[in-house]
Amino acid sequence: MHIAITGKLGSGKTTVANLISSRLGFETYSTGEIQRKAASDMGITTLELNQRMMSDPSFDHVIDDTVASVSLERDNIIFDSRMAWHFAHNAFRVFLTIELDEAARRVFAAERGSVEKYATVDEAKAALEKRCALERERFLSIYGVDYTDPNNYDLVIDTTHLTSDVVAAKIIAEFKKAAGEN
Repeated sequence: MHIAITGKLGSGKTTVANLISSRLGFETYSTGEIQRKAASDMGITTLELNQRMMSDPSFDHVIDDTVASVSLERDNIIFDSRMAWHFAHNAFRVFLTIELDEAARRVFAAERGSVEKYATVDEAKAALEKRCALERERFLSIYGVDYTDPNNYDLVIDTTHLTSDVVAAKIIAEFKKAAGEN
């Protein structure tokens, strides 16, 4: 069984996925890393790449088709991905939410390379808000699903006031219940 973690930008998806990976010995598959690398290779920001993807969904299809294939070929993967909840087979689906101001503070403080660097917390907040809206619109258009709808998930956690360790422990406990491991 896999774990598919998605959520709002800055909610701690990657940090939590890495913690769970180290605790359970699962492989981590991050589509965000793939997207950030593609943006960097193109010399643009992830927001600009998202804007381009609005008119050309081919990159989305490559990523999502790969998630589906990988989930069938291998076991015990943590998918750190906006849409893996929809494409990964046999996955426990987790959504991490966060208040926008806290997300902006986290993203502003994080080292994400030159393509995702902000001069101020307010600039990070504006970029996160715009990117979230673009992604939501894009996935509604391409797949007819709203990744922000909590009804799509087995577990929803607000990470605003929680440490990554607490979030990871909650996910592991609920995952083990769902997998029948108690």
